[in-house]
Amino acid sequence: MKYGVSETARLLSVDRDTVQTWARIFSDYLSPDANPGKGKVRHFLINDMRVFAYVFTYWEENPDIENIKYGLNANSQFDDEAIHNFIISITPLFRAMPDDIDETWRGVVFGGEFELGDIFTTAESFKLAGDKLVEIAHENYEERELFQPALYNYRHATELYIKAIVGEQFNHNLLDLKERLKIVLRTRFKAVLPEWFENVIEAFDYSDPNGTAFRYGITVPKDELYADMKHIKTLMDWLSKSFKRIKKAE
Repeated sequence: MKYGVSETARLLSVDRDTVQTWARIFSDYLSPDANPGKGKVRHFLINDMRVFAYVFTYWEENPDIENIKYGLNANSQFDDEAIHNFIISITPLFRAMPDDIDETWRGVVFGGEFELGDIFTTAESFKLAGDKLVEIAHENYEERELFQPALYNYRHATELYIKAIVGEQFNHNLLDLKERLKIVLRTRFKAVLPEWFENVIEAFDYSDPNGTAFRYGITVPKDELYADMKHIKTLMDWLSKSFKRIKKAE
């Protein structure tokens, strides 16, 4: 998240000379790389851009520099909604690891040596997402609005749970995956699936056989069905606990 002089000038719709003038005048409010010394390249950090956005707001033909500095001393650059929105607009969706992380930092690091997680962990994440959507929907009377994404997360979690046990990666057919799961349970643990367990898998297959119905808004069942989202969440809790026991027993 470093910005050169030319990029800074483009983002603020000013010329390079103006940016360099600002860097010199307001050096006390900028990072060291904003004025690195002769022969070195200027770079501006995101908070430098915030300072420049504030300066830009009050810069005119004969600017009142002392008044601008007064505002920067009061951290007014952090109180302006337009500046805040500007900073959001120039901040990349994904960016390099910040250097100033402390106990207040909130975020996720992924890529490189930081892996997203195995299939079972991913299944747990999608199941948790479904849970959160059900809770929000119930609290705010938004069952209709959040039904599809909640069910998509639950259906996908179910598929991933099974794949984590049977070792399948590319098959999206829940009935095929269910049969493979039954074989694994029978051969490894001499166990069978409870009826409610099979019913959950079959219900997801019936309503969304290809894993695309809830994702794209494709109505598959020809008959009208009623869904109690709290009930579905309870069964998904049971399903998750069952898969955790299976995984632990492996």
